[in-house]
Amino acid sequence: MGSSLGHVAILSAVDDHLRRDKQTMQRFRPRRIYAFAKGGEGLTRLSEAEVDLVISDMDLGDMDGVRFVRTLRQYAQFRKVPVIMVTLVNSKNEVLDAISAGCTGYVLRPYSFETFQRHIVMAQQLQRFSEIEEEQLNAAKEMVNQGDFDDAIEEFEEILSLQDEAQKYYDMGCDYLLRQKYGKAIIAFNKAIKINDLYAEAYQGLAEAYRGKGDDRRFQKYLQRAAEVHAQFDRMEEAKSVFITILKHDVRAPNPYNTLGVRLRRNGDYPGAVHAYQRALELTPEDENVHYNLSKAFHYMGEMDEAKREIAEALNCNSEFPEALKFYDELYGTPWQGPKRTRPPETVPQTIKDV
Repeated sequence: MGSSLGHVAILSAVDDHLRRDKQTMQRFRPRRIYAFAKGGEGLTRLSEAEVDLVISDMDLGDMDGVRFVRTLRQYAQFRKVPVIMVTLVNSKNEVLDAISAGCTGYVLRPYSFETFQRHIVMAQQLQRFSEIEEEQLNAAKEMVNQGDFDDAIEEFEEILSLQDEAQKYYDMGCDYLLRQKYGKAIIAFNKAIKINDLYAEAYQGLAEAYRGKGDDRRFQKYLQRAAEVHAQFDRMEEAKSVFITILKHDVRAPNPYNTLGVRLRRNGDYPGAVHAYQRALELTPEDENVHYNLSKAFHYMGEMDEAKREIAEALNCNSEFPEALKFYDELYGTPWQGPKRTRPPETVPQTIKDV
């Protein structure tokens, strides 16, 4: 039998699945089980509940499981609660969507109790993963609050020295994906994500420590690093919050999602680059460089209508953008004839162009 759990939420639009999952969970002796047939009802009820574990099917009637998990993670009390997807869907893309949404485990139906138990144990272990580093992070933050900036910087830099660990787990996750070991892939990717969560906070802590020392250059440098880590894992609200702080000090700061998009495009991940550029436009909708980069990404994918639309948007933002003028002529076979509009030099973002 599994160890005792606290409160557990189970969701599925399929009666047989809901019944089976409840029967399985009862063997872990939870204090309480919440059961919901629809995602919307679950989100409403759980927003006011304390839950230690969430088991979600992919089919929730009014939404799919990925959308449910993504929405659930927006609630502060559910940021770190383990969420296990239990599903009939066995494909790489679905697993990647589940990882992106924030799933901690992925169990295929039909499952044995031993398989289910193993995922519960791994989810609990993942919760405790990096606890020492988290304690170190909190101690460093307290040093900043007390004005002990040099010791805080030393602690933050020690946390950041573990960066190879995140890459190791990321590579391991990719290997598991190729071998279709999806449950293990999610565990490995989540370990990489947890380490990178620490990095983002450590970079923000470093920024605050250097601001305390009056080093504005390093303050902005490490805030930018934090924003880029948030963008890498598509944490939009966190990236936006840090980016707004950066803009207060430098209106020409590069958009972190654009930086991510350029890296993905150069690695040949065109769909990923498109998503990153579209996210970038949520932060800086009139950034001609991002529209230009998005146009290029669509062009590489053979999506010519979208490429034309975005290059026109780039020139609507800045009609004297040389690279965009050249690419517009290439796409349309005619020079740009739109309205004249330029941006004051002091407000042009230091955005990387995807060339």
